[in-house]
Amino acid sequence: MRERFKTSGILMGAVGLLLILALIWGINRDMELEKAKREIKMDYQRCFTEVVQYVDDLQLGLEKSKFVNDPGQMMRLSGEIYRQASMASSNLAMLPLQTEPLEHLGEFLNQVGNYAYMLSFKMLEGEGVSEEEYQNLASLEKYARTVAESLDADLEALYNGELDISRSAQGAAPSGIDKALGELETGLHDYPALIYDGPFSSHLTDRKPLFLEGMGEVDIDAALEKVKEITGRSDFLYSEEAGNLPAYYFYDENGQDSVVITKQGGYLLSYLNDRDVAQAKHTMSDALLAATAFLEKQGFKNMKESYYEIVSDVAVINFATVQNGYTLYPDLVKVKVALDTCSVVGCETRGYLMHHTKRDIPHIKISEEMAKSKVNSHVEIVSSSLAVIPSDGGSEHFCWQLEGKIEDRRCLIYVNTQTGAEERLFILIESETGTLAV
Repeated sequence: MRERFKTSGILMGAVGLLLILALIWGINRDMELEKAKREIKMDYQRCFTEVVQYVDDLQLGLEKSKFVNDPGQMMRLSGEIYRQASMASSNLAMLPLQTEPLEHLGEFLNQVGNYAYMLSFKMLEGEGVSEEEYQNLASLEKYARTVAESLDADLEALYNGELDISRSAQGAAPSGIDKALGELETGLHDYPALIYDGPFSSHLTDRKPLFLEGMGEVDIDAALEKVKEITGRSDFLYSEEAGNLPAYYFYDENGQDSVVITKQGGYLLSYLNDRDVAQAKHTMSDALLAATAFLEKQGFKNMKESYYEIVSDVAVINFATVQNGYTLYPDLVKVKVALDTCSVVGCETRGYLMHHTKRDIPHIKISEEMAKSKVNSHVEIVSSSLAVIPSDGGSEHFCWQLEGKIEDRRCLIYVNTQTGAEERLFILIESETGTLAV
């Protein structure tokens, strides 16, 4: 009997020890989770703080520009404005906002940055700033002041605990910061349109989709059939989108699937299946075949893969169409393929729909050998091909695409087939996950 009690006591002691260890583990786990939440919250606060700081500096730079008369000083100032607008836009994109896309705020930052870049380039070419351009700067400064004042107030409320960013990241209802930025977005709908030679000028962002020109409009039933063909489902909610690409936006209640179909022509504009992707079982070759077949089924033919990247077992592949040996880079399509099942889980075709048309290919004036002679003598040219690339002003350059290298670093150099000018240069970043041109 004494031995039985002794054994029971040992068992009870062991169980008690296990309970204590489990309690300690649970407490430590809760502490780690709380620590992680605090770190995430601090990261979001840092991003928003930097948005505010860059916009404040941007507004100050625009205000200074109204007083500057020296071309050199104006060029330096324009470069700073461009950098501040870019950094504000980058940090804004990192925030987990649940509001509608901040189109006006994002477009405003892009236009400010690229307008400043255009002015600095003019200065570099020895040209001055016109009276109209000074007036444009004054108008942009006025709106930048509105944005800065609103964001300054939001930042103060954030640090006072009146606004919270992290709730959006946790999938909760839209936070105070969502509402605050939403109100700011509404107030920016009438900022001045700018016409200038830059990639975000109003006459370019408002352009009509060339590929869809002349096509009739499809109704909601035809669009839903297209969605069913892509997803195998038809149980979607939908809304309608306006703008220069009017479309039907289909989405499910849990936010996993969304498909956007253009009203004109009934083409796929974007598709996203936001599911969890398991460990990769397929190769990039499999992914390329799946992506190409998907594009052909959606009516995007004669496409050539460009560069790709693998992110979390998802292959993100860029495609462009080809005409007469020229790769047409403005006609860009992006496809995402999950490497667990080799199924397409995302697609974005805006570049193709906006730009694809049959080009009038000019006669080549600069031969391949002449183009190679324009390149820095330290660069070893390893391959060449023909390509069409976009200019900042919305026109296009017909170029020799020259792949070169110095030691183990590769690059792409684009030399104009008509003028011999070096139009663009990209460094190729290679890693185990793919190749990117930056």
